[in-house]
Amino acid sequence: MIRSFTIASLTALALSASAVAGPVHAGDVFLTTDGGRITTGGYDAGVFTPGRVFGSEFGEIAPNYSDEPGFDNLPGTFTPGTSIGFNFRKALRVWNGSDFNTIAPVQIEFSFGPLGPVTTPLSDVLTSGFSVAVAANGEWHEHYDMTLLAPATDGVYLLEMELFSDQSGLDASLPFWFVFNQNTSELIHDEAIEYVEQNIVPAPGAAVLLAAGGLLGLRRRRR
Repeated sequence: MIRSFTIASLTALALSASAVAGPVHAGDVFLTTDGGRITTGGYDAGVFTPGRVFGSEFGEIAPNYSDEPGFDNLPGTFTPGTSIGFNFRKALRVWNGSDFNTIAPVQIEFSFGPLGPVTTPLSDVLTSGFSVAVAANGEWHEHYDMTLLAPATDGVYLLEMELFSDQSGLDASLPFWFVFNQNTSELIHDEAIEYVEQNIVPAPGAAVLLAAGGLLGLRRRRR
């Protein structure tokens, strides 16, 4: 069942976020919790906006590589001593100019220091990633090393993921999507992101539309 936020819960999130000091890395997927579930979105000027679609650009640091977006949150969000991990929910898809119905002929590899690598599946099989510990202050600010493997064909790629925690009483996030751009124009990337928002992400509840101004909290990563 898809949960929706209430206006009251969104207001509480915004107020609690504003009340806690601590830098938030611009461009990252912002994490918080609501109703016993990890939630994803954006964070700007002390306000959390729910969101489930996030852009990424390969090649900004090194060819076929990205470490953006990362994940960030305010101190105290999670319980110290617990860990957060990820799952790939489906195979990588490639944009064909009109949809993401085609499984990509390439894969993306995730690693984090000595952890991994874990590679996106070639079919729609839930694939477990790895977990990273929450910091002593309750923050989980991490950036995975993400590499598009050979032949690293140019295009726009869609990856469906989820985050999970071993914290008692905290459910996994709803699915969210990274839309990766490999050497195509910003216009094509934006068109693909818009398609995901309109055709793949389940429609949010009316309370979310009212509280978030009708936006899904799209975050594009460009330098």
